[in-house]
Amino acid sequence: MYVTRPLSHYRQFPSSLSSPPPEGPNSGYLVIQDEESVDEESVETQCFGLRKDPSIKDLPFPQNKRLIAVYTTSDRKDVSSHQYKVFLIPVLDHPLSSNRYYVIKAQGKHQGEAYTSSKEENKVTYCFCSFVKHEKPRALDHQDIYQQMEITRQETSCFTTGGFVAKSLAPDGFPSEFLRVQGWNIYASTQHIYQLGEARGLDASLRARLPQFNFPLSSTSSGTVVVGKWYCPFMFIKEEEEELKDQMEKSIFYEITLEQKWEQIYACENNQSKTSYVAVDVVVQREMGLISGREAAKDDTNVVDGVVWFRTLDNVGGHSVGLSLAIVERMKWEQERVGWIESPATVSIPPPEASYTGYLVVRMKNQKQRIRVVGAHERTRWLKSSHFLNKILAVVHSSGSEEDGSVLDRDFKVVFI
Repeated sequence: MYVTRPLSHYRQFPSSLSSPPPEGPNSGYLVIQDEESVDEESVETQCFGLRKDPSIKDLPFPQNKRLIAVYTTSDRKDVSSHQYKVFLIPVLDHPLSSNRYYVIKAQGKHQGEAYTSSKEENKVTYCFCSFVKHEKPRALDHQDIYQQMEITRQETSCFTTGGFVAKSLAPDGFPSEFLRVQGWNIYASTQHIYQLGEARGLDASLRARLPQFNFPLSSTSSGTVVVGKWYCPFMFIKEEEEELKDQMEKSIFYEITLEQKWEQIYACENNQSKTSYVAVDVVVQREMGLISGREAAKDDTNVVDGVVWFRTLDNVGGHSVGLSLAIVERMKWEQERVGWIESPATVSIPPPEASYTGYLVVRMKNQKQRIRVVGAHERTRWLKSSHFLNKILAVVHSSGSEEDGSVLDRDFKVVFI
C-alpha cells in the first residue's frame, strides 16, 4: 500500500529520496507530478512560442501520468521511432533512491501485465550467433525479482546519447523489449492524467483516540472516522467479472481507507421482571468481508498467483474480488499491531465456559432502562469492498427512557478480548 508525495517535494529536498518506506510491510511511495514540479521543468521555444517540455529528465518518475518510452533505430535509409506506453510503479519496501520499478504495459496485448526479464537459460543460437529471447509480460508478482528493474540516468558523452538504462534485479536476468535498449527517453502523456489525492498513511494519534461516543441511543452506529489513507495500483486488486483492460479503463488506482466507528452488537429491553441483572451473550465475528454491501467469504484454501479471493455468499448476481497477498498481509499487520487475533473466526461475548470466561452483570435501578453492547469497528475499505476487523467492545447502560427525554448513556469501559 502506497502513500503519496508531490514531485516538487523531491525536487526541493533531494535527500528525502533516501527516506525508508512508511512503517509496515508492503509499503511504498507514489510520486505525484504537481504544477509546481511542472513549472520547474525546462521550457523550450518552438514555432515562436513557448511550450512545456513533456520529457522527463530525471528520476523519480511520476505515477499520476501514463508514460511513453521512446527510442530510435536507424539504418542507411531510414530512421525509425519506437514507442511503448507504460506505468512505472516503485517496488514495494524500497526507498525511491533505489530506482527500482515495476514496469507495467499500459496498452496493447498483455495490457496491465508486468515486463519480465528473460533468464540465461533462455539463450538460443541462430546462424552461429546466440541471443536471449524476450520473455512475454505476465501478471505482476510483487516479489518476483525478474519483474523488478533498476532504472538509471545515462549521461550524455561522446559514446552515448543520454536517456535511461534498465537493469534486471535478477542476477541472471535480461530485460525485455525496450528495456534492453541503452538510452531510451521518457515522456509524460498529456492525455492520461490520474487524480491522486493526498494519502499520508496511518494517523496513529487519531486512531488511538477512537471515535467520539456521543451518538444518540436511537442510532445503531456512530459516524465514521477515517484514521488512515493509502492508494493501491490496479495490479494488486482483481475484479473477476471484468477483463483487465476494462478494469484499467475504470480505475488505475484504488483508494484504501482505514475507518473506525461504534456499532451496536447487542441490545435488549427490560421485560418488567424484578431481576437485577442481564446476561449479555452474543457471538461477534472477528473478521468479515463485504462486496457492494453483501457479505463475502474469504477463500484461503485457493490462493492462486498470490491472490486471495473474496466471494459473495448468495447465488444471486454473485461477485468476486481478489486481493494480492501484499494487501492482505499489510491489513493483518495493521490490525495485529493493536491486538487483533485472526483465529478463531468468531468470539462469544462472554465466551463459553472455560478459564477466564464468565458473564457480565449489570444492576438495574428502575424499570425504564435499556442495555446495549457496542463495538468499535475498524474497517479497511477499498473500491467495491469492505473489510471489518478489530472489534473493541464496550457496554452502555442507559437510564431513563427516550420518550420522556431522560435517557442517560454511561460507558462502563468494559473491553472483551
